[in-house]
Order: sequence, then structure tokens, then C-alpha cells
Amino acid sequence: MEPQVPQRDYILRVIEQLGAALASLRRRILGRQEEPGALHDELARVAGQAGFDLELLRALSGDTLHMLVSPTGEVEPARCWLMAELLYLDGLEALAEERTEDARASLGKARLLFGLVEPGGGMLVGFPEAAARGREIEAILGGR
Repeated sequence: MEPQVPQRDYILRVIEQLGAALASLRRRILGRQEEPGALHDELARVAGQAGFDLELLRALSGDTLHMLVSPTGEVEPARCWLMAELLYLDGLEALAEERTEDARASLGKARLLFGLVEPGGGMLVGFPEAAARGREIEAILGGR
């Protein structure tokens, strides 16, 4: 059943706000103008706003994450993208802090999730940006 229009509009606005917050965090992490770890609390807060516990996402296996983003068998694209982006940013932050094992774990999980929402992934019509993010992660992991 399709959500009612006002509820659907609200959900879309929340997703847009979370996307903007994640994009800002990405710029700040990649800009490396802040102390390592300074963005950890902010990333955890944004994860909480999205309904996720960042510590739990880190601890879950790839298979469990896959089940969480496709509870009915079909991938929920917004949920999957948000989880992937959170783990991607967590991995980038871990790299900045020179926590290589943590970075590889988070980036690997992010790559798995982005793969589910890229064209030809878990969806017939995917997000081209997910494929680009996946290639970026592969380059990072290949260089480490």
C-alpha cells in the first residue's frame, strides 16, 4: 500500500535533509580540515536521525545488512543508500584516523550495499551514483 501523499512528502523531505547532512559530512571528511574523530559524533547523530545505530551497523555482517535493506525480498533503495553512505563515511573517517582495519570493514560493507542499488544490482533500475561510489571504494581498498 502506497503511503498517503502528505506522509510520502514528509518522508521524501526527511531523506533530502539526511542526504544534505551526509554530503556535508563527506566534504568535511575529505577536506581533512578538522581533527580526526571530530566528526564521529556528528556522523552517529545523523545515523540516529536516519533510524540507525552506527555502532550496530559496524558490527553487523554483510548478510545481515542485506537482510535489513530487503526485508520483503526487494531492496528498499532509500534505506540501502542511507546505510551504505553512513558506512562509507565511517570508513573514510577511519582512514583519516589511520584505523585501517575499521576502514576496510566499513568500506567493504558500504560497497556491498551500494552494489544492491546500482543499476543491475538488487534493483532493475538503480542509482548510477551508487556504481560510481562503488568504484571509488574499490580504488580506496585496492590502494591499501
